[in-house]
Amino acid sequence: MVYVDPSFGYGKARDIYGNTASSRWDPRICISGLAYVRRFYSERRVKGAFVRKGFKRWVEDGFPRDPETGQPPAEYFQRGKEDFQQVSWEEAFTLVAKTLINVAQTYSGPAGRARLEKQGYDPAMLDALEGAGTRTIKLRGGMPLIGPIRIAGAYRFANMLALLDAYVRKVGPDEAKGARHWDSYSWHTDLPPGHPMVTGQQTVDFDLYTAENAKLITLWGKNWIATKMPEGHWLTEAKLHGAKVIVIAPEYQSAASKADEVIIIRPGHDTALAMGVAHVLIRDKLYDQEFVKAYTDLPLLVRMDNLKLLRARDAFPDYRPAELRNFARVLRPGEPLPPPSQQDAQLIPQELREEWNDFVVWDQKSGQPKVVTRDEVGRHFLEKGIDPALEGEFEVALTSGQKVKVRPVFDLIKQYVMESCDPDTISRDTWAPKEAIESLARQIAQNKGQTLFVTGMGPNHFFNADLKDRAIFLIAALTANIGKFGGTVGSYAGNYRLAHFAMAPYISENPFDIELDPQKMPRIKGYVRAESAH
Repeated sequence: MVYVDPSFGYGKARDIYGNTASSRWDPRICISGLAYVRRFYSERRVKGAFVRKGFKRWVEDGFPRDPETGQPPAEYFQRGKEDFQQVSWEEAFTLVAKTLINVAQTYSGPAGRARLEKQGYDPAMLDALEGAGTRTIKLRGGMPLIGPIRIAGAYRFANMLALLDAYVRKVGPDEAKGARHWDSYSWHTDLPPGHPMVTGQQTVDFDLYTAENAKLITLWGKNWIATKMPEGHWLTEAKLHGAKVIVIAPEYQSAASKADEVIIIRPGHDTALAMGVAHVLIRDKLYDQEFVKAYTDLPLLVRMDNLKLLRARDAFPDYRPAELRNFARVLRPGEPLPPPSQQDAQLIPQELREEWNDFVVWDQKSGQPKVVTRDEVGRHFLEKGIDPALEGEFEVALTSGQKVKVRPVFDLIKQYVMESCDPDTISRDTWAPKEAIESLARQIAQNKGQTLFVTGMGPNHFFNADLKDRAIFLIAALTANIGKFGGTVGSYAGNYRLAHFAMAPYISENPFDIELDPQKMPRIKGYVRAESAH
């Protein structure tokens, strides 16, 4: 290796619609990556193939295992307590190959399932194996294995192990199962766990350059200056344009030195802080009522008898799911899924559409329950001419003849935050000053559509970290700081009104309806925004 150089030429990049990227990206390189040059030539680098002595002995002894559980004797696996032994590459490959065969044979079929049951695995996990021992093999490329090796190589090898399954179980290509691939993004906790739980997609994310469109930037456990050095200039330039930066962290970090305000909290208490902010927003009516009604699931009715969302099929006799015309298309049974490049809408299998059904709100104009489909969001919702209640308890007659009490999601969340998350309580729990909680809520509300929530991976390490994501989504939904209203929490979270009782907002009016017209996709400050999307 001679040198490591940053990428140049971003301004030359052009997409299929003719939109060009911004030259302001130049140059872009991970500064920490420069250290790898020295590591490649260090005298301390690993030279050759090494294997732990106990593992090698286990293979040479014929893979001894407990006959009931299939677990190897502990004496062969004294990790960290025994030496590594250098072997030839040929021997290393042989050890790996023999082990993969043994694992697949041990855990395949009914006998393999029985062994895993004795080890205490959840039955649902065993069902997912579908009898293939290869599915107990997990491949995950570490961070140094960037690019083709991590993304393509390990993934392809996982799929190729279907050949091993065909050999072990004597099945054809239509039944052979490959191994599992764990991506580093998820398993290094870069992934905010609440994002896929709430939205159904891996991450609701944005590129950090969108800081230039914000008036208020909250770094929520994100040490931007230290961990995103190539992107540091976006934060600096945003401040030059008048943006205010608030750091929320358990310590005074490097990014805090660039902030206008710093809120120090106890580690792992981000959820509590967010719920305290939600309390102030709701208590003082600082939330955007129009946005909440048209774009979030907060008006949807919840049955008080089972705490589940009321479905249209339960309240309206002979109800059939409405046709989806705006953002989605239902796939008929047996209809093949088109290639991703030809998917111009959200594609929903008919069986799943039937299971979802439609939702219900309480219309204050008519004093009756009204159906709302996942398509009726934003202007499509306003065209219905109804005014959904956000608070109150109502009675609905079910098709079974039973009458149940119902309440909007908003009403239930309001009760919870009013009773449990007042600033005094949250201050004691998080150690954040009460004044900071009140001030943060007011500043977010004052910057509707212009607040950027930047969350780091640090808070993802804590138990129940998904609640942190749900709570921040709630704040963003209450203040119209989502999707085309600011591109804040992320680009979008699915093209439908999210039916998720735990505070999931609807993100975008229509992330796909951009009509592929460059004239409707003007470049704004170096990035592309679709006017009819977000």
